[in-house]
Amino acid sequence: MTPLSGTNPAHWRVVWSGDTSTSATISWSTAENGKKHVVHYGTKNVGSDTEKYEFHAEAPKNGPYSITEKEAKDTKTAFFHHCPLTGLTPGTNYYFVLESDGKFSKPLYFKTAPKSGDFKLLTGGDSRSGIASRCLMNLRMAKEFSEKPEILALVHGGDYIVSGRSWRQWRSWLSNHELTTLSDGRVLPVIPTRGNHDGGPLFFEIFNLEKNRADLSFWHSIQVTDDVNIVTLDTNYSAKGAQEEWLEKQLSKLRPKSRWLLTNYHRPLYPAVKSPAGQTSVFVPLFEKYNVDLSLESDGHCIKRTVPIRDGKEDPTGIVYVGEGGLGVGQRTPKTDLWYLKGGYAGRGHHVMQLSFSKDALEVETIMLEGNTIDKVTLKPRSH
Repeated sequence: MTPLSGTNPAHWRVVWSGDTSTSATISWSTAENGKKHVVHYGTKNVGSDTEKYEFHAEAPKNGPYSITEKEAKDTKTAFFHHCPLTGLTPGTNYYFVLESDGKFSKPLYFKTAPKSGDFKLLTGGDSRSGIASRCLMNLRMAKEFSEKPEILALVHGGDYIVSGRSWRQWRSWLSNHELTTLSDGRVLPVIPTRGNHDGGPLFFEIFNLEKNRADLSFWHSIQVTDDVNIVTLDTNYSAKGAQEEWLEKQLSKLRPKSRWLLTNYHRPLYPAVKSPAGQTSVFVPLFEKYNVDLSLESDGHCIKRTVPIRDGKEDPTGIVYVGEGGLGVGQRTPKTDLWYLKGGYAGRGHHVMQLSFSKDALEVETIMLEGNTIDKVTLKPRSH
């Protein structure tokens, strides 16, 4: 992991929101503020020779990470640098080198999403505690990423760290995230979700996100390809009012053009451990009205896949809910006697889920820390 010192670029990450085939944000940290921060990038792999890159974009957003008075007594903050890229070509490798005041990162690259075609995503949440397990899960994801180049990104379900206001904890998470970068420099982009432990401004400073309101609520829509869309919600905020209105607009707009329509949020609506999220009575009817295909959940610290659910009962036309978070946090024992789990799957253990998208199927596979698959289900596209 790259030392955070001087203006040496560290903590690199690629963040996806909006149209992932034509845009991305490249972000990094430096220990000192520095004066000039640049991304040298292009579609040709020219290694460390920054003059040969096609484009040179100066980061327009730079500043100090927020730090509490308590932590500031014995910990220095660092500085973020965000460089949004637009007008990218779909399905293309973009090679880049980060520069901060004459200090350079190693050569890195990521791949934009294609306009159409088959691909895979990883999804999981709750990397907030168990740092050793978090690092091992990052290495597991890197191995999957290396062996399956069709994996495009990680949909992180939130709860990155224990206290969202702790710069020390975010600093650790950012360093650990470098473990997902492959030996050839390929970076695993992150699609962020806000968890209940992600309060405060640092979540937005880490991922270059704009809060929706003064209360730091956050929801966004991600177009992965022309016919795969993910609507990410905020279970820290009331479902009624602004979020409900936004959700219905998104689902009504996206369902007609989506072969696969997913929702993603932190607290489960059909939980395996805890009580249902307070947003359940608003979210579920809208999910069912617009025939969402799959819902991604975290927070429970276990493994869960429900039967397809509609109108509060098992129904082959219903929605499957998966997840509950296993990217490092200690695992809990699920309530296996719940009716919606009896025909699905429930278990515990550090894991990540792999979503494989094709024209005719969406395969959801649960991959354990050791690399074995313990659950797999295949969904067929709806006719709509």
